[in-house]
Amino acid sequence: MPGLLDVAPSFETHTINGTDVHVTGVSATGIAVLLDRFPEVRALLTGKAVDLSPEDIMSKVPMAIDAILAAGTGNPGDPAAEAVASKLPAGDQLALLQKIIKVTMPKGVGPFVDALMAIMGGLDVESLSIPDTKSPQPSNG
Repeated sequence: MPGLLDVAPSFETHTINGTDVHVTGVSATGIAVLLDRFPEVRALLTGKAVDLSPEDIMSKVPMAIDAILAAGTGNPGDPAAEAVASKLPAGDQLALLQKIIKVTMPKGVGPFVDALMAIMGGLDVESLSIPDTKSPQPSNG
C-alpha cells in the first residue's frame, strides 16, 4: 500500500530572469511562522476585527507578502529569501503568490480557512502554549 514517502510533492514553476523558481506551497511550519509573525493575518483568518491604519497596511502587507513568497518557495522564515522576494518586480511577486495559493490550497482559500479554523478551534489556539524544549527536564530518579 502506498505511503507518505510515495507521494510526489505538488509544485508549480515560475521563470524569473531565466531561472525556474519552484513553488512548493506553504507547509504547516511555514503557516505557523506566518501566523506567529503576522498576528493581523491570524486575526483575519479567525474572523476577528483588525484595526490597521493605511500606514500600517502599507508597511505590513509588503513584509507579509515577502514572507509568504519565501515560505511558498521552501524557505519559511528565511530573512535572505524574504530580502530577495522584496526586490522582485511586482508582476513576478504576483505570479508567485498566485501559484503559492494554488499549490498550498488546491481546493481554494475558503475550504482551507474552514479546515484551519476547525483545527485551530479544536486546539484552542488562543490559550495554546508551546513547551520550552530548551529547559532541562527533571529526572525521575
